[in-house]
Amino acid sequence: MDFLQQFSNQVIWVNLLWIASIILVAFVSFKILERLVKRYGKRLAERTRTEIDDKILEFIDRFLARIILIIALFFIGERLSLFVGERAFRIFQEILYVVVVLIVTSLVIRIFGLLIDWYLKRVAQRTETEIDREFGPLIKRVVQIVTIVTGLLVIFNHFNIDAKGLITTLGVGSLAIALAAQDTLANMIAGFVIMFDRPFRVGDRIKMPNGTVGEITEIGLRTVKLLDFEKNLHIVPNSEIIKSIVVNYSYPQPLVRVKIDVGVAYGTDLDRAKSIMVDMYKNHPKILDQPEPKAFFVNFGESSLDLTVIGYVSHYTVAWVTAEELRMAIYNAFNQHQIEIPFPQRVVHIERMEDENARTSTSS
Repeated sequence: MDFLQQFSNQVIWVNLLWIASIILVAFVSFKILERLVKRYGKRLAERTRTEIDDKILEFIDRFLARIILIIALFFIGERLSLFVGERAFRIFQEILYVVVVLIVTSLVIRIFGLLIDWYLKRVAQRTETEIDREFGPLIKRVVQIVTIVTGLLVIFNHFNIDAKGLITTLGVGSLAIALAAQDTLANMIAGFVIMFDRPFRVGDRIKMPNGTVGEITEIGLRTVKLLDFEKNLHIVPNSEIIKSIVVNYSYPQPLVRVKIDVGVAYGTDLDRAKSIMVDMYKNHPKILDQPEPKAFFVNFGESSLDLTVIGYVSHYTVAWVTAEELRMAIYNAFNQHQIEIPFPQRVVHIERMEDENARTSTSS
């Protein structure tokens, strides 16, 4: 009996030493791997221009301790199975498996979140949009859902749980949601197309098919907001605007044409009138030197010779005021040089009733 008790105590001490050794090896391994990651991993990361690899290394460094801890717990549980029994050890193994899958799922979600943020910020800087703010949360949420569902399927498969019924239920539910929210989904997809195709950007002035002209103030997930001249906000669904013919006054270049039509009297020296109009354009501080302002004789009107002068300003925000100032300058210059701006005239012939009656009486 003393021999059995002594042997039992010896087994306990041996296993305790094994557990202590496992803990020691796990701690040393963690410190070695941590130093390797910090020294060589960061050295490699510093060679790149991006910060994404630095952030990924930080996440790996955080999860490294958890992974080593789980491995150590597995070996410790294997030793403790001699005392708690094989059944308890199997349950412990299954719990560890679930924990590992959850940790890996969390790691994948965070790494993908970093990659999505990094990529969308690059696209936003290159395209001068807010695609990272508009679509970043949505894309990350979709990735999270897909990753979590994948992790659950892995766990179900490990425990021999048939997930086909669950997948079918999710599929039917997703179809019902898609049918109920098809307009919202169409607007969201159209929003992605607008963001990547970029027919217009925030700050552009566009013209809608219904004649509405305004400035793009926001390109959202479902709608585009348009501010017109009266400061009224038009909210247009993305799916509608992407199917319409839209005129963009600010793209591919921000230059805006300032065109003024003037009629002068017949007999006017057209070269002189055109020269005056061009000089008014060239002397205005907002009119660009290139493309050079030019005037044209465009039509023989009923009461006037029609002229057109064209120049360009740098942005549509100054076009309206510049055109008004030029009209004033041209009008004053024509008055100063005695160039007449005619108004429509009609010649009306009226026959007197007495003459008509006299002719009627004579014929009788």
